[in-house]
Amino acid sequence: MPLPLEGTRVLDLSQVLPGGLCTQILADLGADVIKIENPKGGDGFRKSPPQMGNTGSFFLVINRNKRSMTLNMHEEEGRAILRRMIPEADVFVENFRPGTMGRWGLDYEAVREINPSLVYCSLSGFGQDGPYSQKPAHDLNILAISGILDLLGERGRRPIVPAVQIAGAGGAILAALGILAALLRRSLCGSGQYLDVSLLDGLSPYLGLIMSEFAVRGSAPGRGEARVGGGYACYNVYETKDGRCIALGCLEEKFWESFCRAIRRDDLAGDLLAPLDRQAEIIAELRTVFLQRTRGEWVDLLDRFDVCFSTVNSLDEVLDDPQVHHRGLWFRAQQPGNGEILQQAFPIKFSGEQPGWRTPPPALGEHTDDLLESMLIDAPARTSLRDRGII
Repeated sequence: MPLPLEGTRVLDLSQVLPGGLCTQILADLGADVIKIENPKGGDGFRKSPPQMGNTGSFFLVINRNKRSMTLNMHEEEGRAILRRMIPEADVFVENFRPGTMGRWGLDYEAVREINPSLVYCSLSGFGQDGPYSQKPAHDLNILAISGILDLLGERGRRPIVPAVQIAGAGGAILAALGILAALLRRSLCGSGQYLDVSLLDGLSPYLGLIMSEFAVRGSAPGRGEARVGGGYACYNVYETKDGRCIALGCLEEKFWESFCRAIRRDDLAGDLLAPLDRQAEIIAELRTVFLQRTRGEWVDLLDRFDVCFSTVNSLDEVLDDPQVHHRGLWFRAQQPGNGEILQQAFPIKFSGEQPGWRTPPPALGEHTDDLLESMLIDAPARTSLRDRGII
């Protein structure tokens, strides 16, 4: 059974997390993703520590099932080769600063003259227009502007620095969703279109719940005071006797009442939505309660009741977690020259052919000669291009 995107060609000019994850999703779904890289080092994640062999570990996580071609986009001759590839492409992905592709004569207006059916996706921090469009930014900056960062952390303390790339991963998934929608539309009407995907725009859905409350009440909860932000006893993290932690998520009355029965504190059952001052008192009480048992003992107790809770897993525990293991969320595969590498599984289970690992992440420029040969560029010409730094 074919994968959904078999026969679809993607020209991928993106680098690092958002573009890399977006095009890996497309590659997992069967697309032929041609990763266009600068011959002077390629994708920045190739050299980012820690390294496995001679390749950055994160590059190996988000670049499977792709082919790598080196092209110097700063040279007109390199751009001319790319233009020769555009008629055969279905999707074009780039994440340069807005305006760069226009200066190279490769913006959507120019490219659609070559291929009107092309789906062209630009990924950027803030979008192609607006006062911030030219600002450089990373995940933390975008989270800060969105309003999310101000909500993360404990009451009375400064915001935390998240250890995960929320904006980048979210933007990658939205870009892939947009590309799939545009390809579906093209199958209906025949024409391609332009997608302007902003990491900032992609954060709005994460704020839906708390922004809806703000819109009604006219005021926002302070850091660590929101119902799902650490202000309520029913939705919090508690340390156990052995220094581990339990996450409690009893937002609904039935789960909170069940938890109160489990700890023999039925007197707290009516305090699910108590005011913040009372919540602070209950949190302090529960911190004392949780310190009376080890994490394992809490699991044994709470598993006997209908309670929303979980252990706070370290990364090594994640890989051994029975549900994570059962679903195959992480697996190991062979990378030539690097041995076994850890991979994130495609996160949707299909009843037919399952997207996922087919080929390892490519070496820099590994497929350049094959692709140029398919364009009838012979060996002497390829040698000349390589000597002059074009490929």
